[in-house]
Amino acid sequence: MQHWSMYWQTSGVLNSFAEGDANQGYTGAIKKYWDEMFDSIPQGATIVDAGCGNGALALLAYDFGRANQKDFVIEGLDAAEINPVKQFEKQPAVAKKLKAIKFHSATPIAAAPYTAESVDAVISQFAFEYAEQGPALTKVGEILKPGGMLITMSHHASSKLVKDSKVGVEVLTAILEGSPLFQQADLIIDLAMQAIPQLGDEGWAKYSHNRILSQSTKWIMDSLLQRFDKPEQQTYVKDAIARVARVLQAMNGSNLEQARKQLTYDYHVLADHKKRLDEQLQSAYAKKDITALKKAATKAGLKLEAEPFDLDGEVFGWTITAEKA
Repeated sequence: MQHWSMYWQTSGVLNSFAEGDANQGYTGAIKKYWDEMFDSIPQGATIVDAGCGNGALALLAYDFGRANQKDFVIEGLDAAEINPVKQFEKQPAVAKKLKAIKFHSATPIAAAPYTAESVDAVISQFAFEYAEQGPALTKVGEILKPGGMLITMSHHASSKLVKDSKVGVEVLTAILEGSPLFQQADLIIDLAMQAIPQLGDEGWAKYSHNRILSQSTKWIMDSLLQRFDKPEQQTYVKDAIARVARVLQAMNGSNLEQARKQLTYDYHVLADHKKRLDEQLQSAYAKKDITALKKAATKAGLKLEAEPFDLDGEVFGWTITAEKA
């Protein structure tokens, strides 16, 4: 869970898997879907965003409630360590809204801190599927009021998002585990620590061993770009290469320790991203998973329905609703 905690503690990150993309929460058809769902929830309802991250979906509920005099009471919980208000302290307008939402950090769905039949709706965007399904559904069935709803948009095993994640895992695995890119960069920094105190920065630039290692590193980068030349692969490759290149280009005799720390940090950022992509692949629902989910929901006293959700002519996820009798 540490890889998710680190992600949500990045300033300005609102929704998941925002690397390289606009990070302004959910818009367009996704927002339209949720607005329709919020419209069906009664005025004054208590709504819990399960797996809330830094509050992208909770904010949608907040905005809809304010705009439509719904007076929702909104809370969010996440198994990771979160502090949404702190992450948006440089964006006062967003932080002000987040302060109106009660967030529960390090709180899995199955440990939701609510009394029986005290919640009107549990909502979730790309999060509920990560939980252990049996205990999570049992807890939801326990805390929902009669007639209360579980409403989620969850990852679909055949979606473009999931297909892209498979690409990401393949490329990042090759870079981090199958290539010496980061090890080579670390070797250059190690050599610089020994040579620059004697040669100075100008002497280091001309140093034959530095030139050989730098050429070798460039060859590794070029090889990765040639190997993963498809557009969907290039996003991951170029990001990794750019991280290494920035460290080496900025490196000089006065910041060698900082350069090594930055290289280590960038490696772990990519490794954590790979972990999150792996978990997404493992959590995405196929049709057989929906069948199992319906059975588990029935045991929890919920009647569950699921439909594919299309976006731009392609399957994007599952919309899942489950009502408590």
